[in-house]
Amino acid sequence: MIKKLNFKKIYLLLFLIFMFSIIFQSSKVQAIETNENKDINIVVLFNNNRIDTNVKNLIENSGGKIKNILSEVGCMEVKCNSNLISQIKSYNTVKSLGPNHNIQIPKEKTIKFKERINRGYKSTETNKDGDLYDLYQWDIKRMTNNGKSFQLNTGNHNVVIAVLDSGIDKDHPDLKNNLLGGENFIPKDFNNDKTEIGDPRDIEDRLGHGTCISGSIAGNGRIKGIAPNIGFKSYRVFDSRGHTNATIMSSAIIKATDDGANVINLSMAGYDLKGKCYWTDPDTGVKHDLGDDMAEYELYKRAIQYALNHNVTVVTAAGNDGLDCCNTKSLTEFLNNRDKEDGFSYEGVTYEIPGSIDGVINVSATGKNDKIATYSNYGKNFIDVAAPGGDHSKTESLDINDMCLSTAIEGQYRFEVGTSIAAPKVSAIAGLLLCKNKNLTPKEVAEKIYETCDILDNDESKQYYGSGLANAYNALEKNK
Repeated sequence: MIKKLNFKKIYLLLFLIFMFSIIFQSSKVQAIETNENKDINIVVLFNNNRIDTNVKNLIENSGGKIKNILSEVGCMEVKCNSNLISQIKSYNTVKSLGPNHNIQIPKEKTIKFKERINRGYKSTETNKDGDLYDLYQWDIKRMTNNGKSFQLNTGNHNVVIAVLDSGIDKDHPDLKNNLLGGENFIPKDFNNDKTEIGDPRDIEDRLGHGTCISGSIAGNGRIKGIAPNIGFKSYRVFDSRGHTNATIMSSAIIKATDDGANVINLSMAGYDLKGKCYWTDPDTGVKHDLGDDMAEYELYKRAIQYALNHNVTVVTAAGNDGLDCCNTKSLTEFLNNRDKEDGFSYEGVTYEIPGSIDGVINVSATGKNDKIATYSNYGKNFIDVAAPGGDHSKTESLDINDMCLSTAIEGQYRFEVGTSIAAPKVSAIAGLLLCKNKNLTPKEVAEKIYETCDILDNDESKQYYGSGLANAYNALEKNK
């Protein structure tokens, strides 16, 4: 017996198949549109430091966003569709463009200081001025000839050192008397962090890095900085997770210069490429040519030159990756390994920034034995001077006696190692020289530091220590 066909069920089935195919095709097209229209943050640099309004209009009319304009150095920070990049590059007013990479605050070993009865502490009530300096600060003693430089000059508030870092503990007893204000440069919701509200007055340090750096410069209490009476300002350029980028850093360099800073301390390090930069879309696999990636390097160069042109001395940290920064091809390999998970790949040669930029004083780190620290970057004609940054022979077994003690957030103290804590000591020497003669140019300040360094052994090529170990006492004694 043959059963009759149920046409109602057949029609229903065909209708469902038809609707499913429409929905599937629609979602497929939508997915393609979403994946082929990725927004990316880029730096656009113009010739002759002049913003081209035609390029600005193109970006805005195409749905892009101008996130920041640095008119002093002819730069725009842009968030736009990756397909728009080729159109921007076609303008002859555009010098270069490239991704505005996130830069991570230097990773450095730290240990929180704890009071120790067996080191002479009976209670916190017995704490006195300079007690931690006496017990722990071998690095400051090394650069001041056991405090002899304090008898020559300790600084004043007529000279200001700008610390561009993670902020400051405004109420720290060892710092508050020398703190002269500052500004926050982290924009609202930076990196989707809702705790960042973009308040320019918010310079509070969440990480401790900036507070630690500032203590090495201007600490004056239980610990001592190289210049314990010098004025400093805090410019917050790292967010609560330790991130920043080239436009944030450059904006702060320009603002610190305009605010009248005499010295700028940059305890950070990054790398930039001269060659080709690509970004691969993780969803489609499409590889986008992002340009020569020299935009960030050129932006730093322009911002630092802006500072130098206004008679501001700039001091930089060499970085903590233990790399020969003159081997530019190996730096490219380092970048490819570091950034491959984010979809970036590079071809060409790479430079460390900002330490490789002409005009800065670039500082490597030494340990307690006056030898190059195991982590410190180095390179012939890359390192200008060295300063104590502490060292660690085994990451699993840190010895506080080989580390540098400085200020920490919540009114505390901590031990740290890194080129980050070496550089500010040189910034402090620069500040002290300017207290003596405020008319010195950045080049003259640098020369006075170089010619009074302690010469260290076994570095004929000067790839580790440059002119030698910076010495505050020598610099002040020779330039009375």
